[in-house]
Amino acid sequence: MNPATWRRIETIPSWRRAHRLFRRLPEPVRAPLRIAASPVWSGVVRLVLGRSGGRVVSGPFTGNTLDLSPVSQRHLLSYLLGTTELEIRPVVEKIVKRGYRTILNIGAADGYYAVGFASRSPGTRIVAFEAKEELHPALARIGQLNGVADRITIRGLCDETVLRGALQDSSDTLVLMDIEGAEKALLDPAKVSELARVDVLVETHDVFAPGCTEALIARFSPTHDIERHRQRPRVLADFPTSFLPSLPRLAPRIAVALLDERRFGTQEWLHMTLRRPTAAASARSATT
Repeated sequence: MNPATWRRIETIPSWRRAHRLFRRLPEPVRAPLRIAASPVWSGVVRLVLGRSGGRVVSGPFTGNTLDLSPVSQRHLLSYLLGTTELEIRPVVEKIVKRGYRTILNIGAADGYYAVGFASRSPGTRIVAFEAKEELHPALARIGQLNGVADRITIRGLCDETVLRGALQDSSDTLVLMDIEGAEKALLDPAKVSELARVDVLVETHDVFAPGCTEALIARFSPTHDIERHRQRPRVLADFPTSFLPSLPRLAPRIAVALLDERRFGTQEWLHMTLRRPTAAASARSATT
């Protein structure tokens, strides 16, 4: 399903009702109907899946094997194209270079970041929290496929109590969070004091939790340096140059649509790093 159709379903009540009825049909009936409704899109999706072989073709996690859910295979091919959240690629490289001992990946979903960081950072242990337990088997599979299963622990819902426990030994830890607006309630050092001692990379969802971004900035500014990264529209130049090189030339609109991440509103990411004393400041403190 192309992005324009998906947005109509999400925003127009009559389309949404029709889609709910469609979802009640058995999958053997739905599959050919999807192809008949969008034959070109369906063909391009099959082409991308076939040519990529299920591997990420560009970006910081190039070469990783993914086991995308059927929904992600139809709608989120940006994972395989390696263009998902390309705005924070520099942050990803900073995290890899930093080499944390532990990354708490809260909202692990299909495992793109859990396996990605495990592959890029051999000394890092990943704790992947995912509330949808039906996604856990896929998370386990891609850990095994990429040879990093021994460093990924899969857990369920992460609430305040669970987070506090996971941060008890919080030295050298990064919290990586994407939980569709629930970050506004969970990321609060006043409730989970351990958060004031760790680095955080969080995707904020003001469309679901109004005022979320500014609230988190206010909470962490006393202890952290904060970088803001704002979502931007995808353009043809973002398409991986070495993958299906004729597609952007022959079908530029479809090429850009493949990069679409199906977002509503404008997303931001906050990279919040603990403000640590400089060597000079530490030396002055030691002499006083």
